[in-house]
Amino acid sequence: MTFEQWRQQAGGTVRFFSLGRHALVEALKVAGVGPGDAVLLPEFICRDVLASLHALGARPVWYAVNESLAPAVQQDAWPAARAVVAVNYFGFPQRLAPFRAYAARTGAVLVEDNAHGFLSRDDHGQWLGTRTEIGIFSLRKSLLLADGAMIRCGMNGFADRLSAPLAEHGGGYAPAVAVKARLRRLPVGGPQVAKAATTAIRLLRQWRSGSSVLGDDAEAERVIPAPAAPHLGLQRELAAFDPEAEIARRRTAYADVEAFARRHGIRPLFPALGDATVPYGFAFRADDAGRQTMQGWAARRGFDVISWPALPDEIAGRVADALRDIRLVNFL
Repeated sequence: MTFEQWRQQAGGTVRFFSLGRHALVEALKVAGVGPGDAVLLPEFICRDVLASLHALGARPVWYAVNESLAPAVQQDAWPAARAVVAVNYFGFPQRLAPFRAYAARTGAVLVEDNAHGFLSRDDHGQWLGTRTEIGIFSLRKSLLLADGAMIRCGMNGFADRLSAPLAEHGGGYAPAVAVKARLRRLPVGGPQVAKAATTAIRLLRQWRSGSSVLGDDAEAERVIPAPAAPHLGLQRELAAFDPEAEIARRRTAYADVEAFARRHGIRPLFPALGDATVPYGFAFRADDAGRQTMQGWAARRGFDVISWPALPDEIAGRVADALRDIRLVNFL
């Protein structure tokens, strides 16, 4: 299977952007969201998603999420909104029945946030991000790209509302990632060279700013930090990409880390990996000792252990500890 074959299977109409935040702006426009409109979001979401709402003058309203990352209350208790966002966390399919019921009851437009789930399918074999009329993808979270995101619309009128395609332009939001990808492809010692380069960059960042990772602040809730157009060469890179190899790599990595975690009494967030799930990473809960154990395993294989998400200021104080404790072995 090639990327173009995936597109044909997915159907609908697509547009490409630099970041998922721009794709979400387009999704909300297509859904008819404008100034003052409410958009219903989960209380477990990255704060930078709010920048997409801010771009349209829209406002967030919230539904609670339980420890399994499903809605914590019945949909008839959710606040009214012009659009509702369902998230496929870490590449695992979200159950859409309550969202469909909410949309049918209120007239809200359902958007499937599949930023983590490119190449994943649900138990019925349907590609995540294509199960609703509007789906968004953050390709750069699945592949080593300077940037890349996508919106896919079905054929029930929403595709007609899409903006014209954007021409590829520039070096991308994160050109260093493209350099890292080229290093990893070196015929001799590629992964080791890429890991050494990443370590050097983080040490330099630590020396300059006091932190080895990029900072996060409230500005992320208001500003999307890149032009909307995808970087020059995105389509060429997607054409050269081997989806089947990436599916196998991620599923193998998940099986390896899950076996290690269970041997050390570390609980995976999801009880099982579905037959068609392509995981963004391995999500787990553990105490400090367990986290250190997982960090050691990940480091030996060139992976990071990260905390996700950086929560919006408005809701950070009311999110349960069980959600704050989630960590992820990031397979990118």
